[in-house]
Amino acid sequence: MAQPGWFPDPGGQPRQFRYWDGSNWTSQLTATPPSAAPGPPSGGGRTGLLIAAIVGVLVLALLAVFAWPLIFPTTPSPQPTTSPETSAPNPTVSAWDETTTPTPPTPTPPTPTPEITGLPCPKTEVPVVNGRLYGGKLSTVANPAWEPEVVRLVDWAACASGVRKQIAPTWVSEVILGGVLPAAMTPDLKSQAEEIADDASRRFYDQVDDWDIVTSKATTMLGRPAWRLTMQVRISTLGADVPGDNVEIIVIETRTGSRSALLTFATIGDAKTKAEVEAMRDTVRLEP
Repeated sequence: MAQPGWFPDPGGQPRQFRYWDGSNWTSQLTATPPSAAPGPPSGGGRTGLLIAAIVGVLVLALLAVFAWPLIFPTTPSPQPTTSPETSAPNPTVSAWDETTTPTPPTPTPPTPTPEITGLPCPKTEVPVVNGRLYGGKLSTVANPAWEPEVVRLVDWAACASGVRKQIAPTWVSEVILGGVLPAAMTPDLKSQAEEIADDASRRFYDQVDDWDIVTSKATTMLGRPAWRLTMQVRISTLGADVPGDNVEIIVIETRTGSRSALLTFATIGDAKTKAEVEAMRDTVRLEP
């Protein structure tokens, strides 16, 4: 019998060697027999040993990866926790919110003043036209016995004009119409009448012994708001025949927001002059 060893495959497979164990053909085949000398198989030779060694290493590696944590469990490191004592304190003051716009205080609106459209002047070039005296936004029937005059030196007035009657060589009675300059307008009609009265007492009288306000009240004239002020101005320089004047001031607010004023000066105790003044006052009308 042949000695155990590698021989060409009796089955006819080319370039294949099968192992003979001395009595039977084994199932082991190889293309490169380890040695031509016969000898018992060594588990596939060195190649088999190398493969077995590699497999063993892989098995040990898998055991190290998967079995080691099961055999030797590790205790996880404790994570730091924040206690109420060490946590950051909540702010006691509200943070600034840039999206919030502070509400400014509501300003107190100023007191509206009437809108004035142009100067309160008449459309005439002379004081008296067709028997009517024009001044400011007012006109009245002028007494033909009275002399027309243009009064343009009154500080508060625009387009002032009037008529006058000679009472004594240095004394006259007058009726004056004039518009209030926008710069001279006061907050209300009452103070406007008082300003005009004060100006008249200083402008038209050189020496005044006394002057007293008799009436000062709101009224309506020509369907418009008005203020009527009356006073007596007494003097002693002209003797008993000319004791002074009865003065009447009426300030009217016009539809355009301007103001016009009527001023009358009638000698105290002169009934005729008083009647003529009242007649001109009663025919006053507003002009466009």
